Amino acid sequence: MAVDLAILHSLSCRACPPTLRLYSWDPPAVTIGYFQRIEEEVREEECSREGVAVIRRITGGGAVLHEHELTYSVFVPLSHPMAPQSIRESYRLLCAPIVDTLRGLGLNAEFAPVNDVLVEGAKVSGSAQTRRDGVLLQHGTLLIGVDTERMFRLLNVAKEKSPGGPSSAPEGRVTSLHRLVGERALETGFASDLSGRMARAFEERLECVFEKGALSSQEEDEAVRIERELFSLEAWNRERSIRPFFREPLD
Repeated sequence: MAVDLAILHSLSCRACPPTLRLYSWDPPAVTIGYFQRIEEEVREEECSREGVAVIRRITGGGAVLHEHELTYSVFVPLSHPMAPQSIRESYRLLCAPIVDTLRGLGLNAEFAPVNDVLVEGAKVSGSAQTRRDGVLLQHGTLLIGVDTERMFRLLNVAKEKSPGGPSSAPEGRVTSLHRLVGERALETGFASDLSGRMARAFEERLECVFEKGALSSQEEDEAVRIERELFSLEAWNRERSIRPFFREPLD
């Protein structure tokens, strides 16, 4: 999360180009949305018992357990055609590469407003956004595997959030590529191939050509500082009360 904010700052200063970042989580963690309360969304004792950190994002959306997944972050200037003023429309546009990636795997994926991608009626990808300093950041998950028992043990997820409605069982609300394409999703090289597919899908939708890159030394230093002075602090994660890194109010 600190790296995402460092890249956002860098792009806002025109120190880097529009960027797509693909990564995974080790160790697993829970993130909550900017406007959420930990005590309402997370079963803290269970997370503590299992050694799962809980971190507040700078984006909205709901609580997420990040474990067996490919995570993406895309950063574009607000002047870019893929960053329209309409939040719903921007989600549709920036989730389209996720849909394209899944359809390339032979899956009947569809975008489900506001910010989800479904296959066979179950959620396989969710996203969240923020707009700061002339930059749109959208990041989200694509579930490679999912332990629904663990997910619903660590998170307080309302039945009403299910695509199937209040009567839907938790296991039916979320799916994964392991369930959808079988054991090959767990094979060595699958995640790398998936990353390549997603990068190409974003290239086509953004009408650009990506070049592989790494964080600049300035971005690395900024990420370390942000981690130390923001995301590691209880005042941020529990109360969202520290804002030294934002050039305008988040509310």
